[in-house]
Amino acid sequence: MSDNVNPLMKHSTIVLGLWLLTLAAFVVAAVAIHAKPDQLIIAVIVFALLMALYLMFSLAGAVKVIEQTAHGGEFGLPGLLWIVFITLTLFAGERNLLTSWILAGAILWLPTTLVLYDQLALTPSRLIIGLSVLIVPLAADVALGAQLDATATVLRIGAYLLPVLLVLLTTREQKARLSFWFIVAVAFIWFTIEFNTFPALSLPFDGGPIRYMQLALVVLFLYLLTLAGRWPDLGFTFRLTRSDWREAGFNLGVFSVIAIPFGLITGFIKPSTELPTLLEIAGQGVAIFFFVALPEEILFRGTIHRYLERVLRWAPRATLLLSSIIFGAAHLDNPPNVGYYFILASIAGWFYGRTYLRTGKIVPAAIVHLMVDWIWSVLFAG
Repeated sequence: MSDNVNPLMKHSTIVLGLWLLTLAAFVVAAVAIHAKPDQLIIAVIVFALLMALYLMFSLAGAVKVIEQTAHGGEFGLPGLLWIVFITLTLFAGERNLLTSWILAGAILWLPTTLVLYDQLALTPSRLIIGLSVLIVPLAADVALGAQLDATATVLRIGAYLLPVLLVLLTTREQKARLSFWFIVAVAFIWFTIEFNTFPALSLPFDGGPIRYMQLALVVLFLYLLTLAGRWPDLGFTFRLTRSDWREAGFNLGVFSVIAIPFGLITGFIKPSTELPTLLEIAGQGVAIFFFVALPEEILFRGTIHRYLERVLRWAPRATLLLSSIIFGAAHLDNPPNVGYYFILASIAGWFYGRTYLRTGKIVPAAIVHLMVDWIWSVLFAG
Protein backbone atom coordinates (compact mmCIF):
# COMPACT_ATOMS: atom_id res chain seq x y z
CA MET A 1 0.00 0.00 0.00
CA SER A 2 2.88 2.35 0.78
CA ASP A 3 4.10 1.98 -2.82
CA ASN A 4 0.79 3.46 -3.97
CA VAL A 5 0.45 6.11 -1.28
CA ASN A 6 3.96 7.58 -1.45
CA PRO A 7 3.84 8.65 -5.14
CA LEU A 8 0.39 10.18 -4.59
CA MET A 9 1.58 12.04 -1.52
CA LYS A 10 4.67 13.19 -3.40
CA HIS A 11 2.58 14.51 -6.28
CA SER A 12 0.21 16.29 -3.90
CA THR A 13 3.22 17.90 -2.22
CA ILE A 14 4.53 19.08 -5.60
CA VAL A 15 1.13 20.59 -6.43
CA LEU A 16 0.97 22.33 -3.05
CA GLY A 17 4.47 23.72 -3.59
CA LEU A 18 3.53 25.04 -7.02
CA TRP A 19 0.39 26.63 -5.59
CA LEU A 20 2.45 28.42 -2.93
CA LEU A 21 4.97 29.48 -5.57
CA THR A 22 2.31 31.08 -7.77
CA LEU A 23 0.73 32.74 -4.74
CA ALA A 24 4.08 34.22 -3.68
CA ALA A 25 4.79 35.42 -7.22
CA PHE A 26 1.35 37.03 -7.43
CA VAL A 27 1.80 38.86 -4.11
CA VAL A 28 5.21 40.17 -5.19
CA ALA A 29 3.78 41.38 -8.52
CA ALA A 30 0.79 43.03 -6.82
CA VAL A 31 2.98 44.76 -4.23
CA ALA A 32 5.27 45.98 -7.01
CA ILE A 33 2.39 47.97 -8.56
CA HIS A 34 1.55 49.41 -5.12
CA ALA A 35 -1.83 47.73 -4.85
CA LYS A 36 -4.08 49.10 -2.13
CA PRO A 37 -4.16 46.86 0.96
CA ASP A 38 -7.89 46.12 0.75
CA GLN A 39 -7.63 45.28 -2.96
CA LEU A 40 -4.55 43.15 -2.33
CA ILE A 41 -6.29 41.04 0.32
CA ILE A 42 -9.33 40.39 -1.90
CA ALA A 43 -7.16 39.68 -4.93
CA VAL A 44 -4.94 37.21 -3.05
CA ILE A 45 -7.96 35.28 -1.74
CA VAL A 46 -9.54 35.02 -5.20
CA PHE A 47 -6.24 34.21 -6.91
CA ALA A 48 -5.52 31.49 -4.33
CA LEU A 49 -8.96 29.96 -4.98
CA LEU A 50 -8.58 29.99 -8.77
CA MET A 51 -5.06 28.57 -8.69
CA ALA A 52 -6.17 25.81 -6.30
CA LEU A 53 -8.94 24.87 -8.75
CA TYR A 54 -6.51 25.08 -11.70
CA LEU A 55 -3.86 22.84 -10.14
CA MET A 56 -6.47 20.48 -8.69
CA PHE A 57 -7.05 19.14 -12.20
CA SER A 58 -3.54 17.66 -12.17
CA LEU A 59 -4.64 15.32 -9.36
CA ALA A 60 -6.35 12.17 -10.67
CA GLY A 61 -8.15 11.64 -7.37
CA ALA A 62 -9.67 15.12 -7.43
CA VAL A 63 -10.77 14.67 -11.03
CA LYS A 64 -12.50 11.38 -10.14
CA VAL A 65 -14.42 13.15 -7.38
CA ILE A 66 -15.51 15.84 -9.85
CA GLU A 67 -16.64 13.21 -12.36
CA GLN A 68 -18.63 11.36 -9.71
CA THR A 69 -20.29 14.41 -8.17
CA ALA A 70 -20.88 16.58 -11.25
CA HIS A 71 -23.93 14.69 -12.54
CA GLY A 72 -26.97 16.89 -12.02
CA GLY A 73 -24.84 19.81 -10.85
CA GLU A 74 -22.73 20.48 -13.93
CA PHE A 75 -23.41 24.20 -13.80
CA GLY A 76 -22.11 24.47 -10.24
CA LEU A 77 -18.53 25.50 -11.09
CA PRO A 78 -19.54 28.02 -13.79
CA GLY A 79 -22.06 29.39 -11.29
CA LEU A 80 -19.38 29.74 -8.62
CA LEU A 81 -17.04 31.54 -11.04
CA TRP A 82 -19.89 33.87 -12.04
CA ILE A 83 -20.85 34.69 -8.44
CA VAL A 84 -17.22 35.45 -7.59
CA PHE A 85 -17.06 37.74 -10.63
CA ILE A 86 -20.23 39.58 -9.59
CA THR A 87 -18.89 40.03 -6.07
CA LEU A 88 -15.59 41.39 -7.36
CA THR A 89 -17.29 43.92 -9.64
CA LEU A 90 -19.25 45.23 -6.66
CA PHE A 91 -16.05 45.64 -4.62
CA ALA A 92 -14.29 47.26 -7.58
CA GLY A 93 -17.08 49.75 -8.22
CA GLU A 94 -17.30 48.77 -11.89
CA ARG A 95 -19.58 50.68 -14.25
CA ASN A 96 -22.13 48.97 -16.49
CA LEU A 97 -22.53 46.18 -13.96
CA LEU A 98 -25.50 44.50 -15.60
CA THR A 99 -23.79 44.35 -18.98
CA SER A 100 -20.63 42.86 -17.44
CA TRP A 101 -22.65 40.31 -15.48
CA ILE A 102 -24.60 39.19 -18.57
CA LEU A 103 -21.45 38.94 -20.70
CA ALA A 104 -19.57 36.99 -18.00
CA GLY A 105 -22.54 34.64 -17.57
CA ALA A 106 -22.70 34.00 -21.30
CA ILE A 107 -18.95 33.34 -21.47
CA LEU A 108 -19.16 30.82 -18.62
CA TRP A 109 -22.45 29.08 -19.36
CA LEU A 110 -22.67 28.88 -23.15
CA PRO A 111 -19.62 26.61 -23.63
CA THR A 112 -20.72 24.54 -20.63
CA THR A 113 -24.11 23.99 -22.25
CA LEU A 114 -22.52 23.03 -25.56
CA VAL A 115 -20.31 20.40 -23.93
CA LEU A 116 -23.16 18.94 -21.85
CA TYR A 117 -25.46 18.53 -24.86
CA ASP A 118 -22.84 17.56 -27.43
CA GLN A 119 -23.36 14.58 -29.72
CA LEU A 120 -20.94 12.85 -32.06
CA ALA A 121 -22.80 13.21 -35.35
CA LEU A 122 -23.28 16.60 -36.99
CA THR A 123 -26.81 17.69 -37.95
CA PRO A 124 -27.92 20.91 -39.72
CA SER A 125 -29.52 22.28 -36.56
CA ARG A 126 -26.38 21.62 -34.51
CA LEU A 127 -24.28 23.30 -37.18
CA ILE A 128 -26.44 26.44 -37.18
CA ILE A 129 -26.65 26.67 -33.39
CA GLY A 130 -22.91 26.05 -32.95
CA LEU A 131 -21.86 28.68 -35.49
CA SER A 132 -24.38 31.15 -34.05
CA VAL A 133 -23.02 30.73 -30.51
CA LEU A 134 -19.47 31.23 -31.77
CA ILE A 135 -20.34 34.79 -32.81
CA VAL A 136 -20.44 35.79 -29.12
CA PRO A 137 -16.68 35.70 -28.34
CA LEU A 138 -15.87 37.30 -31.69
CA ALA A 139 -18.36 40.16 -31.61
CA ALA A 140 -19.35 40.78 -27.97
CA ASP A 141 -16.95 43.70 -27.53
CA VAL A 142 -18.00 45.19 -30.86
CA ALA A 143 -21.64 45.07 -29.76
CA LEU A 144 -20.58 47.00 -26.64
CA GLY A 145 -18.90 49.73 -28.68
CA ALA A 146 -15.34 48.52 -29.38
CA GLN A 147 -13.76 49.67 -32.65
CA LEU A 148 -11.79 47.14 -34.71
CA ASP A 149 -9.21 47.99 -37.33
CA ALA A 150 -9.00 46.08 -40.62
CA THR A 151 -6.40 43.61 -39.34
CA ALA A 152 -8.39 42.73 -36.24
CA THR A 153 -11.52 42.25 -38.35
CA VAL A 154 -9.74 39.91 -40.77
CA LEU A 155 -8.28 37.87 -37.91
CA ARG A 156 -11.69 37.39 -36.32
CA ILE A 157 -13.26 36.39 -39.60
CA GLY A 158 -10.42 33.92 -40.11
CA ALA A 159 -10.98 32.49 -36.64
CA TYR A 160 -14.68 32.07 -37.33
CA LEU A 161 -13.92 30.21 -40.56
CA LEU A 162 -11.89 27.51 -38.77
CA PRO A 163 -14.92 25.43 -37.68
CA VAL A 164 -16.59 26.20 -41.02
CA LEU A 165 -13.58 24.72 -42.85
CA LEU A 166 -13.66 21.75 -40.50
CA VAL A 167 -17.22 21.02 -41.61
CA LEU A 168 -16.58 21.67 -45.31
CA LEU A 169 -13.36 19.65 -45.59
CA THR A 170 -14.28 16.55 -43.59
CA THR A 171 -15.80 13.45 -45.16
CA ARG A 172 -19.20 12.06 -44.29
CA GLU A 173 -17.52 9.38 -42.18
CA GLN A 174 -15.51 12.03 -40.29
CA LYS A 175 -18.63 14.15 -39.74
CA ALA A 176 -20.20 11.18 -37.98
CA ARG A 177 -17.65 11.61 -35.14
CA LEU A 178 -17.25 15.38 -35.32
CA SER A 179 -18.53 16.28 -31.80
CA PHE A 180 -19.18 19.71 -33.28
CA TRP A 181 -20.54 21.39 -30.16
CA PHE A 182 -17.50 20.24 -28.21
CA ILE A 183 -15.04 21.85 -30.62
CA VAL A 184 -17.21 24.98 -30.78
CA ALA A 185 -17.02 25.18 -26.98
CA VAL A 186 -13.23 24.83 -27.22
CA ALA A 187 -13.07 27.57 -29.87
CA PHE A 188 -15.44 29.74 -27.82
CA ILE A 189 -13.06 29.80 -24.83
CA TRP A 190 -9.97 30.09 -27.05
CA PHE A 191 -11.37 33.08 -28.98
CA THR A 192 -12.63 34.78 -25.82
CA ILE A 193 -9.10 34.79 -24.39
CA GLU A 194 -7.31 35.34 -27.71
CA PHE A 195 -9.32 38.47 -28.58
CA ASN A 196 -9.82 39.69 -25.00
CA THR A 197 -13.59 39.85 -25.33
CA PHE A 198 -14.20 39.11 -21.65
CA PRO A 199 -14.91 41.80 -19.03
CA ALA A 200 -11.59 43.43 -18.14
CA LEU A 201 -11.57 43.02 -14.35
CA SER A 202 -8.01 42.78 -13.03
CA LEU A 203 -6.63 41.26 -9.85
CA PRO A 204 -6.01 43.57 -7.98
CA PHE A 205 -8.55 45.93 -9.53
CA ASP A 206 -6.23 48.86 -10.35
CA GLY A 207 -3.97 47.47 -13.07
CA GLY A 208 -3.30 44.06 -11.53
CA PRO A 209 -0.99 41.52 -13.19
CA ILE A 210 -3.78 39.18 -14.31
CA ARG A 211 -7.43 39.43 -15.26
CA TYR A 212 -10.01 37.45 -13.35
CA MET A 213 -11.81 36.00 -16.37
CA GLN A 214 -8.57 34.92 -18.03
CA LEU A 215 -7.74 32.65 -15.10
CA ALA A 216 -11.36 31.62 -14.53
CA LEU A 217 -11.60 30.45 -18.14
CA VAL A 218 -8.55 28.21 -17.73
CA VAL A 219 -10.32 26.58 -14.77
CA LEU A 220 -13.55 26.30 -16.74
CA PHE A 221 -11.74 24.77 -19.71
CA LEU A 222 -10.21 22.01 -17.58
CA TYR A 223 -13.62 21.41 -16.02
CA LEU A 224 -15.29 21.06 -19.43
CA LEU A 225 -12.61 18.64 -20.61
CA THR A 226 -13.41 16.57 -17.53
CA LEU A 227 -17.16 16.66 -18.20
CA ALA A 228 -16.52 15.65 -21.81
CA GLY A 229 -14.46 12.64 -20.69
CA ARG A 230 -11.31 14.05 -22.31
CA TRP A 231 -9.23 14.74 -19.21
CA PRO A 232 -7.19 11.50 -19.69
CA ASP A 233 -6.02 12.85 -23.07
CA LEU A 234 -4.02 15.56 -21.32
CA GLY A 235 -1.71 13.44 -19.24
CA PHE A 236 -1.88 16.38 -16.84
CA THR A 237 0.49 15.53 -14.02
CA PHE A 238 3.57 17.10 -12.47
CA ARG A 239 5.08 13.68 -11.76
CA LEU A 240 7.80 13.58 -14.39
CA THR A 241 10.36 10.86 -15.04
CA ARG A 242 13.94 11.25 -16.21
CA SER A 243 12.77 10.18 -19.63
CA ASP A 244 10.25 13.05 -19.67
CA TRP A 245 12.98 15.56 -18.82
CA ARG A 246 15.32 14.10 -21.48
CA GLU A 247 12.60 14.35 -24.10
CA ALA A 248 11.87 17.95 -23.16
CA GLY A 249 15.57 18.81 -23.24
CA PHE A 250 16.10 17.15 -26.61
CA ASN A 251 13.20 18.94 -28.30
CA LEU A 252 14.18 22.28 -26.76
CA GLY A 253 17.75 21.81 -28.01
CA VAL A 254 16.78 20.89 -31.56
CA PHE A 255 14.28 23.74 -31.82
CA SER A 256 16.86 26.21 -30.46
CA VAL A 257 19.39 25.14 -33.10
CA ILE A 258 16.78 25.94 -35.77
CA ALA A 259 15.04 28.98 -34.29
CA ILE A 260 17.86 31.09 -32.89
CA PRO A 261 19.91 31.33 -36.13
CA PHE A 262 16.72 31.84 -38.16
CA GLY A 263 15.52 34.57 -35.79
CA LEU A 264 18.87 36.38 -35.76
CA ILE A 265 19.37 36.20 -39.54
CA THR A 266 15.86 37.51 -40.28
CA GLY A 267 16.00 40.12 -37.53
CA PHE A 268 12.96 38.61 -35.82
CA ILE A 269 14.93 38.40 -32.57
CA LYS A 270 17.74 40.60 -31.32
CA PRO A 271 20.00 40.10 -28.29
CA SER A 272 18.89 41.96 -25.16
CA THR A 273 20.80 45.14 -24.41
CA GLU A 274 20.28 44.68 -20.68
CA LEU A 275 19.06 41.84 -18.50
CA PRO A 276 16.16 41.96 -16.02
CA THR A 277 16.83 41.47 -12.32
CA LEU A 278 16.82 37.93 -10.97
CA LEU A 279 13.46 38.58 -9.28
CA GLU A 280 11.99 39.79 -12.58
CA ILE A 281 13.39 36.76 -14.42
CA ALA A 282 11.87 34.41 -11.84
CA GLY A 283 8.53 36.21 -11.99
CA GLN A 284 8.49 36.02 -15.78
CA GLY A 285 9.14 32.28 -15.60
CA VAL A 286 6.22 31.64 -13.24
CA ALA A 287 3.87 33.82 -15.29
CA ILE A 288 4.88 32.29 -18.61
CA PHE A 289 4.53 28.71 -17.41
CA PHE A 290 1.17 28.92 -15.64
CA PHE A 291 -0.60 31.56 -17.70
CA VAL A 292 0.83 31.06 -21.21
CA ALA A 293 2.73 27.80 -21.77
CA LEU A 294 0.61 25.34 -19.80
CA PRO A 295 -2.81 26.71 -20.89
CA GLU A 296 -1.71 26.83 -24.53
CA GLU A 297 -0.38 23.28 -24.42
CA ILE A 298 -3.61 22.07 -22.81
CA LEU A 299 -5.51 23.78 -25.63
CA PHE A 300 -3.42 23.03 -28.70
CA ARG A 301 -1.80 19.70 -27.86
CA GLY A 302 -4.00 18.11 -25.20
CA THR A 303 -7.29 19.17 -26.79
CA ILE A 304 -7.10 20.27 -30.43
CA HIS A 305 -4.45 17.74 -31.48
CA ARG A 306 -6.26 14.87 -29.75
CA TYR A 307 -9.55 16.03 -31.26
CA LEU A 308 -8.07 16.01 -34.76
CA GLU A 309 -6.66 12.53 -34.13
CA ARG A 310 -10.13 11.25 -33.23
CA VAL A 311 -11.98 12.95 -36.07
CA LEU A 312 -9.55 12.77 -38.99
CA ARG A 313 -7.70 9.51 -38.16
CA TRP A 314 -4.74 10.63 -40.22
CA ALA A 315 -1.16 9.43 -39.85
CA PRO A 316 0.35 10.82 -36.61
CA ARG A 317 2.83 13.12 -38.35
CA ALA A 318 0.16 14.57 -40.63
CA THR A 319 -2.04 15.37 -37.62
CA LEU A 320 0.93 16.88 -35.79
CA LEU A 321 1.72 19.05 -38.82
CA LEU A 322 -1.86 20.32 -39.00
CA SER A 323 -2.10 21.09 -35.29
CA SER A 324 1.27 22.87 -35.47
CA ILE A 325 0.06 25.05 -38.35
CA ILE A 326 -3.08 25.92 -36.37
CA PHE A 327 -0.84 26.86 -33.45
CA GLY A 328 1.25 29.03 -35.75
CA ALA A 329 -1.86 30.70 -37.16
CA ALA A 330 -2.98 31.53 -33.62
CA HIS A 331 0.03 33.88 -33.44
CA LEU A 332 -0.87 35.95 -36.49
CA ASP A 333 -2.19 38.67 -34.17
CA ASN A 334 1.33 39.39 -32.89
CA PRO A 335 2.78 42.19 -35.04
CA PRO A 336 5.23 43.07 -36.42
CA ASN A 337 6.79 40.40 -38.63
CA VAL A 338 3.74 38.13 -38.43
CA GLY A 339 5.08 36.01 -41.26
CA TYR A 340 8.24 35.06 -39.37
CA TYR A 341 6.18 34.67 -36.18
CA PHE A 342 3.88 32.21 -37.96
CA ILE A 343 6.81 30.16 -39.28
CA LEU A 344 8.64 29.99 -35.95
CA ALA A 345 5.46 29.33 -33.96
CA SER A 346 4.52 26.50 -36.31
CA ILE A 347 7.97 24.94 -35.97
CA ALA A 348 7.79 25.39 -32.20
CA GLY A 349 4.36 23.76 -32.23
CA TRP A 350 5.86 20.72 -33.94
CA PHE A 351 8.44 20.28 -31.17
CA TYR A 352 5.93 20.98 -28.39
CA GLY A 353 3.63 18.41 -29.95
CA ARG A 354 6.44 15.93 -30.39
CA THR A 355 7.33 16.27 -26.70
CA TYR A 356 3.70 15.73 -25.73
CA LEU A 357 3.25 12.67 -27.94
CA ARG A 358 6.54 11.07 -26.91
CA THR A 359 5.88 11.50 -23.18
CA GLY A 360 2.08 11.25 -23.11
CA LYS A 361 2.11 14.21 -20.71
CA ILE A 362 1.23 17.86 -21.20
CA VAL A 363 3.66 19.30 -18.63
CA PRO A 364 6.90 18.35 -20.48
CA ALA A 365 5.55 20.10 -23.58
CA ALA A 366 4.69 23.12 -21.44
CA ILE A 367 8.24 23.10 -20.03
CA VAL A 368 9.70 23.27 -23.55
CA HIS A 369 7.21 26.06 -24.34
CA LEU A 370 8.21 27.87 -21.13
CA MET A 371 11.92 27.69 -21.93
CA VAL A 372 11.42 28.99 -25.48
CA ASP A 373 9.37 31.99 -24.32
CA TRP A 374 11.54 32.55 -21.24
CA ILE A 375 14.83 32.55 -23.18
CA TRP A 376 13.27 34.87 -25.75
CA SER A 377 11.96 37.34 -23.13
CA VAL A 378 15.25 37.41 -21.19
CA LEU A 379 18.05 37.01 -23.75
CA PHE A 380 16.45 38.20 -27.01
CA ALA A 381 14.28 41.14 -26.00
CA GLY A 382 16.29 43.68 -27.97
